[in-house]
Formats: sequence, structure tokens, C-alpha cells
Amino acid sequence: MQKKPMQEMFWKSGAFRVGFLPFGGAVTRLEWTRPDGVSPVDLLRPSDQSALESGNPSYLGCFPMVPFANRIAFAQFEFDHRTISVPANRSSGPHAIHGFSHREDWQITQNDDVALRLETRHTDIHKNGFDYMAWQELRVCDGALQWELGVKHMGQGAMPYGIGLHPWFRATEDVTLSFDAEGCFNADDDVLPVAAAVVDLGRDFSRAKMARHHRGLDTHYSGWDGTARLDWPEDGVALTMSSSDSLRNLQVYVPKDGGAVCLEPVSHVPNVHNRADFKAFGDVVVLANGQTLAGTMTLTPELLSEA
Repeated sequence: MQKKPMQEMFWKSGAFRVGFLPFGGAVTRLEWTRPDGVSPVDLLRPSDQSALESGNPSYLGCFPMVPFANRIAFAQFEFDHRTISVPANRSSGPHAIHGFSHREDWQITQNDDVALRLETRHTDIHKNGFDYMAWQELRVCDGALQWELGVKHMGQGAMPYGIGLHPWFRATEDVTLSFDAEGCFNADDDVLPVAAAVVDLGRDFSRAKMARHHRGLDTHYSGWDGTARLDWPEDGVALTMSSSDSLRNLQVYVPKDGGAVCLEPVSHVPNVHNRADFKAFGDVVVLANGQTLAGTMTLTPELLSEA
């Protein structure tokens, strides 16, 4: 039986108001109060009632990816001379996607003016060696929202870990995006990377481009400089997303329906577990008992007139 998410809860600090679900550790909405007194702006795609009732992370505002980001081909890989199997958790295909913890319970360990902190404990229920606790902590500092995601390995044998955040930013007809990256990947029909490539004209966002002209794009970028920008000209608002060094790979996804823009800071190339030739572009991190992997996404909104 599918576990139903808990009721939407809220956290407010500074100019930010965050809606979230303890089930899945998902954020359901992110509102920013403009300094000019105009109505608050939705930075993420806000979740409607049907999304809240389903708890489906594909229809929420943002969700965590632990202990790997994006896809693992055929839901298995070789590590330490053994085959590690993980759940193929999407009915439409044979691959594993986005880890486990976006469909598990998270506990609220702090919800006050200082921080929102959620934690989850994943025991080795799949008998594959992944035994960990993970956390998310949101804080507001100097007008920016700092969003930390981390994982601590609790198992006795070492395991390879990856993390990432999957924000669904609000899309409008005029929204533009821009970022710099050294390379990207060609992918197959299942969006599994097959070859490292140069950033060609169609995938180059070093200058701002309208997202609506790139609907259907689902590309992984390496050598990302850690900064991306979204502009909503009609609203007069811009958002800069920056990441820590541990989240310097970027998955960019613009759904065909144009309903969102996903700029996903992640720690590794999708399916690098099975592609030793991709390790140089962003590898998983092997953690021994008690060791951690953490990264921070920072969101800084501003009025375009002040940009």
C-alpha cells in the first residue's frame, strides 16, 4: 500500500516562506517577499492539492536525491567485487532513478526562526549495503536561502554515495536561464549518458536564453562553475542559484509541457557507477562508516532593477 504524505507544513524566515512535506523531505513551494512591497513571488513551481495528496516528487517543488542522483542503468552496478542491486523505481523503465529517500519519511528536528532541519534514517532494507542517515537544513543569511543536503554512512562496509537537489523552478513564457559549463553529455533514449561532448550551440547557455525554446532538453553538464541564473522579466525578478564545490555537476531539464525549469545541482554524472570513463567528470564518493558527504545550494533572489 502506498504511504500517503503528511499534511503540508510551513517554515518562514526573513523574506522566505517554505512549504514542505515530511514525507519525502520535499519542498512544496518557495515564496519570496519582494522588498518593494509587491505580492510575494513563487520561485519554485507551487504544488497544487492533487500534488500534495499524491506526494509524487515530480509534481512538487523540490526533492532530495540520496544516495545517488538521477539514473543507474538497469538498477545495478559493480562495487568492491560484488553486484549491488537497487530498486528499479519507475514503472516505465528498468532503471533506478533519484535514490530512495524522496519516498521515505523525514523527521522535523528543527523548525524555528533560525533553521528548518529534516532528517531521515535509511536502514539497509534492500540488503545492498546502503545504510545511512541524511539531512536537509535550510537557513536564511544575507537575503539568501542556504539549503544544505548531506548524508552519513552508517553501514560497516564502505559504499559509494552521491547526492543532489531537484528543484522545479517556476516557468513562464519569458523566463530565461544562463550558466557556464565546460562540457556536457550525449544521452540515449533513456537519458543515460553515452559520451562526453562539447557544449554545442543548442546546449550553450553562457548567454541567457528563453527556456521555452528548449522544451524537451534533458542534459547533464560537467565542469559547471557553480552558478546559474533565472530571469522572470515580466515579474521584474531574477534568481541566482549557486552551489558548493561538492555539487558542481548540473542536470538541466525543461519538460516538454513547459511547466517548469529544473536546474539540478548534483555531485556526480548519472550512471557513473557503471561508467569508469566518466569518473573524471564527476564521480561518486566512497564513504566508510561515520563519514559524510554534504553540499549546499544557495538561492539569491533580487529585483531586476537592482541586478
